[in-house]
Amino acid sequence: MTAARAERVSAAEIVQTRVSVREIHEVSLRALRASGLSSGEAEHLAEVVATAEIHEAAGLDALTIETARIPAGRVGLRLEHCDGYAVAHDPASRGPLQAFVPACETAAVVGTLVVPGMAGSPVLDWAALDIAERAGRILSLSDGGHRTVVTPGGDLLRLPAAAEPRPPVAGLVIRPLSEVPDAQVISTAAERKQRHREAVTHGVSVKTPLWTLAYSIARGFLIPDHREGR
Repeated sequence: MTAARAERVSAAEIVQTRVSVREIHEVSLRALRASGLSSGEAEHLAEVVATAEIHEAAGLDALTIETARIPAGRVGLRLEHCDGYAVAHDPASRGPLQAFVPACETAAVVGTLVVPGMAGSPVLDWAALDIAERAGRILSLSDGGHRTVVTPGGDLLRLPAAAEPRPPVAGLVIRPLSEVPDAQVISTAAERKQRHREAVTHGVSVKTPLWTLAYSIARGFLIPDHREGR
C-alpha cells in the first residue's frame, strides 16, 4: 500500500456519520437476520450491539464480525467438565457474541465456566451486564488480563488481573460471585439512562465505513409491510 493510499484509508476510518438509536438497532437487526440468525437471536444481539455502540462505540465493529460467523443449522454449545470447571466448546465456530450469550447464561446457573479461545471485549461486557440484571447474579469475566464484574443493579466494574486458579484451557472465564468486590466503577445504570436519553435526542456518531458495511448487509433482509394496499 502506498503512503498516499494509507493516508486515504486512515482518513476514511475516522469519518463519522450521525444516526439515530432506532437506526442502529434496526440496521443491526436486519443485518443479523440477513446473515441467518433467527428473529429472537437477532433481536437480542441487536439490542446488545446498539447498547455497545451508544456507550462505547464498540457495537458496529462487533456486528461485522458476528454477521460473518453465523453457522448454518442450529449446532449448540457442547459442555464438558474438566478439573472442576465447566468448559463450553463451540463446534460451529460462531461469532464471539453468539457463543458468549448462552455460555454466560449457563454460567449464571451452573457456576464457573470457561469458553476456550475467547478473549474479553467491550461488547461482551455489555452483554454480560444484561444477563446479570436478568439473572440476578454478580458475574466476573476474566481472560487473564483485566477483570470485569457486572452486577444485578446495573454496575459495571473493572479490576486489574488477579492471582486466580488457572483454568484447564485458555479462554474467557465466567464466574458467578457472592459479593461485589471493591473495584473501579466504569458505568452505572443511572449514567447509562442519561446517556441513552442524550443519544435518542441528539443521535450517535458512528464510523462511516462500519455503518456503510452494516447497512449494505442489512439490505439483504426486508422487514415485511403488513399494511393493506389502497
